[in-house]
Amino acid sequence: MKKELTKYGFIQEIFSSFQGEGASLSGSCYGLRQIFVRFAGCPLALGACGTKGCVWCDSPKAQILKPKIFFVEKKAGEQEFKKVENPISVAQLVEIIENLKTPDLHSISLTGGEPLLQVDFVSNLIDELKKRGYLLYLETAYTENLSELEMVSSKIDYACVDIKDRSAQSAKDWKKLAEQELKMCRILQKNGVKVFAKVVISNKSTEEDFRYISSMCGKHQIPLVIQPVTPKKGLEIQPPAWKKIRSFTEIAGEYLSSEKIGLSVQVHKLINIL
Repeated sequence: MKKELTKYGFIQEIFSSFQGEGASLSGSCYGLRQIFVRFAGCPLALGACGTKGCVWCDSPKAQILKPKIFFVEKKAGEQEFKKVENPISVAQLVEIIENLKTPDLHSISLTGGEPLLQVDFVSNLIDELKKRGYLLYLETAYTENLSELEMVSSKIDYACVDIKDRSAQSAKDWKKLAEQELKMCRILQKNGVKVFAKVVISNKSTEEDFRYISSMCGKHQIPLVIQPVTPKKGLEIQPPAWKKIRSFTEIAGEYLSSEKIGLSVQVHKLINIL
C-alpha cells in the first residue's frame, strides 16, 4: 500500500548543533542551539528553474529526492550517527527529536534540501512539534506554489529565505527566482514570522545584481544578511574580496536601515562542527 505523504517523509539527516548563519538580525537564530532536521530533495537541483541548482551547494547529499536511508545523531552534540530507513513517520521523527533535546535547546531548524518540497508531511510535523511547545525555524529557498508556504507560515516562529543571485546559477532566469523568493518573504512577514533574507555572494557576484536584491528587500523592509560563499575545492566560484563585501553592505544601506543589514559567515564550518 502506498504510504501517505502527509504521514511519511524523506529525511537526509538529523542532528543537534548551533545555528551558524544569520548575523544578529530579527528572525535569525544565530549562535543558538537547534536540532536540525534536514529534509531530502531540492527543487532547484531537480531542475525546477532550468538548472541543476546552486554551484556552491553545501549540502549536495540533500538534493536526492528519496534516499533509502538517513542519518541520525546518536547523542546530541557527539557527532556520531546511526542509519535509519526512509520514509519515516511523523511520530518516529518527533521521537528522534525528543531524544536529542538538551537543556539549552532553542528551536527546531527545518532545513534541506527544501522542506516545502514535502509540505504536507512538514505541516503535520509542525503541528506535532507545536503541541510540545517547540519553537520552529524554517530555512527555505523556493516553492513554485506559494499556497504551500501559506499552509505552514502561520505556524513558524523564525525563517530564513535564501535569495539566489546570478552567480549561484540556480535558475536560467535568476531575477524571476529572486522575485519568487521575495514573495515568500512577504508571505512569512504577513503571517507574523520573524523573517530575514540571506544572499550568498561570491567573486562572480555583481553590484548591479546585488542592488536589485537590496532594493527588493528595502521595498518591504525585509532584513538582509550578506554571506560570502564558503570556499570549496575545484570551484571557480570563490569568496569575494573584502572591497566587494564592504561595497555590498553600503549598497544595502541605501535601501535598508543599518539594524536590518548583517554580515554572516558559516561559523560551524570554521570551527568544524555540524
